[in-house]
Amino acid sequence: MNGDSARADDPRAAWRIAAYWALATVLVRLVWLAIQPPIPEWDGAIYHRTAERIARGMGFVDTWNNLPPYKPTAFYPVGYPALLGALYWVFGSTKWVAGAVNVVSSAIATASVARMSFRAWGRAPAHIAGLLFTCSPGGVLYCSAYMTELVSAAVLCLALLCAARYADTGRARWAIVMGLLLGYGGLVRPPALLVAPVLAILARPPASPRIVGTIRALVLVGVASCVVVLPWTARNCRKLDGCALVSLNGGSNLWIGADPAAMGTYRDLRIGEACLRVRGEVAKDRCFGRLAIERIKEHPAQWLALAPLKVGHLLAYESTPVSYLRYATRQQRFGTTANAMFALITAYHWVILALAIIATAPLRKGPRPLEVTLAVASIVALVVVHIVFFGVDRYHFVFTPLLCMLAGGAFRHVDARRAT
Repeated sequence: MNGDSARADDPRAAWRIAAYWALATVLVRLVWLAIQPPIPEWDGAIYHRTAERIARGMGFVDTWNNLPPYKPTAFYPVGYPALLGALYWVFGSTKWVAGAVNVVSSAIATASVARMSFRAWGRAPAHIAGLLFTCSPGGVLYCSAYMTELVSAAVLCLALLCAARYADTGRARWAIVMGLLLGYGGLVRPPALLVAPVLAILARPPASPRIVGTIRALVLVGVASCVVVLPWTARNCRKLDGCALVSLNGGSNLWIGADPAAMGTYRDLRIGEACLRVRGEVAKDRCFGRLAIERIKEHPAQWLALAPLKVGHLLAYESTPVSYLRYATRQQRFGTTANAMFALITAYHWVILALAIIATAPLRKGPRPLEVTLAVASIVALVVVHIVFFGVDRYHFVFTPLLCMLAGGAFRHVDARRAT
């Protein structure tokens, strides 16, 4: 029996490995949270404040200040604060709610990548993938943050599992669940909606006719995503000065990404920029969008030249978990060790990235498993999004679990030797 047959005949082993590393992920992160509980800071302070208002029945209002009268808003995506708000309503507004969300999200991501790595390459790669994500120092530290990336990563991983199941079985329910997941993922971070058609096309069951099967997958995933997203869009059309699919920072982000002074990463919008004087969230976002498009049309080469810088800020280093906690604790955490921690989490990120590249290098022989194709396509789609807008290192946490899954494939020769 070859390695692939053994894997296909032993799904229980795959889930045992997934459960083992999910449990390890939970334990490691709980130990860290006992040392450093979650703290709302940066965007996280806005998410936390908004979630408290949602829990009090005020709706998604006024993310900017604490002064009434509060107005409906859609500047930030609603998915993460709505999740926190629902949990605050049940359990109270405590730091442990955010911690639990991050721990559970991390465990889901670990189990998913271990399962997908087992399906793609076997037992040893599955263990390596689970180990890499469980022990990721940046991923552990980030559990103390009130930020969206860990939830987004979990949702994306589950969507990939559903895509693989749809490709295996052709059953509509898997495509529908994938669409529902990516719809919610889009409410957390809108780029998930751009990943949805990519996964739908790639997950077409091989036995189905190419065109008909592709259309069917796109319809199932698209309709399911719309069922989740469009009610929120309708709310925005009613409550705001215009319609917004999910959120209203796309125009300003495009403007920042088109500014050569930003060097391909985030910068604060400067006081006095023309659109800051425009009233209404929708009008302001459209104003920034128009300015960005005009600038790109006027200086296309300059905008394209920013692409390598954007990718560099996205992938070349890892600093946000340390910076976040250093700022949130007023340098009580990592006050004197920040540089060492920056180096540690960046080096670990580089190891994962290098192993993922080795595992997926074009010179590797043999067919590419579907899980690998889905992961690579998702990562590429998200990288392209940040080439259009701008890059920040925390954004790669959305697909770090997928990088760990791919990295496990660098060790697939271990199972191959055992099978011969």
